[in-house]
Amino acid sequence: MRNILRAGTRSALTLVGVAGGVALFVSLAAISDGFRRQLDESIARCKVDVIVQERGAATPVASRVPERLLDDLRRLPGVRSISPLTVGSIRLPRLPYLFIFGVGSSEPFVSITGWLGTGMIEGTMFRAGRKEVVLGRLAARRLKLAVGDTLLVGGKEPYRVTGVYWLGQGILDGGAVIDISTSQVLLKRKGFVNIALVEGREKGDTARLVGVIEEHIPDVEAIPAGSMRSRIRAVTMVDSFIVAVSVVSLLLSGVLILNTLLMAISERTREIGILAAVGWSRGMIMRLIICEAIVLGVAGGVLGYGLAIPTLKLMALLPAMGAGLIPSFPPPSLFLSAVALSGLIAALSALYPALFATRLQIAAALRFE
Repeated sequence: MRNILRAGTRSALTLVGVAGGVALFVSLAAISDGFRRQLDESIARCKVDVIVQERGAATPVASRVPERLLDDLRRLPGVRSISPLTVGSIRLPRLPYLFIFGVGSSEPFVSITGWLGTGMIEGTMFRAGRKEVVLGRLAARRLKLAVGDTLLVGGKEPYRVTGVYWLGQGILDGGAVIDISTSQVLLKRKGFVNIALVEGREKGDTARLVGVIEEHIPDVEAIPAGSMRSRIRAVTMVDSFIVAVSVVSLLLSGVLILNTLLMAISERTREIGILAAVGWSRGMIMRLIICEAIVLGVAGGVLGYGLAIPTLKLMALLPAMGAGLIPSFPPPSLFLSAVALSGLIAALSALYPALFATRLQIAAALRFE
């Protein structure tokens, strides 16, 4: 520890660099983890067995299921009820995009309207066929709207805010819910829905229900609700991007530590020679240098996790970020991951400087000034 403090400025700059890389890793991982968790919780709250979307669609937003197929779906054996859903986004002056969820209320057992009422904190539900909207609390705050206010869509279409809900999922709480017929006009999807939420008559027989749906309606893809997230290719692409950026940032942190240690060894050549002269083995010298690197890495991991908190809060304030998509706090599980990963990278980065130090000739090291 004394050797780290001896070159205080250089160690501090290295620590800041490592912390910056870790903060980026933690922030991106928190966003990815939060998005996946919210998606899973949102699907689970619908209490559906199967989600039906257009075959080959990369995401539910890109899916287009003709409404005429919904009647065929209802008549299939094993189907108790279905609830169509439209999903899309619109641009607003105060938000780059607002997620719109168009829901039907004819079969509320599996419809979003069936459980949305439990989260209503102000006002009432919209009325079918009317230009009325229920806003999530995050969206209402960002838009500065309350019950009774008017939401202008496209600068000209007025929608009356009839209620505000709070469900605890940022994806939903940062959006708006309207009647499905109204959403089809607003999102230009007349005659189509994005997905259909299907409830089976017998719980635990999802595989058979999936087979029945795909056999009778080959134009659609039936996905068990529990595996929906893994089937969305956009989620996989985002995760891959986050992994790539995180790897690059952590590798740069390792390079910083390697450079710092090489400079430190150059300055401590005489000291290393004295240690070798008084009996220190090569293994002891290597452990000394690697331990110093691990201390830097672990400290950078702790500091980086702390820096991720204000980073996430600043990202949530950016105009380009939709309401509810950025978590306010990284999950605690990432703390151990960040510290362990930064410590491991520091130890690996210290291997070359440590080997370099053990190869110094004692006589030459003692003469070094």
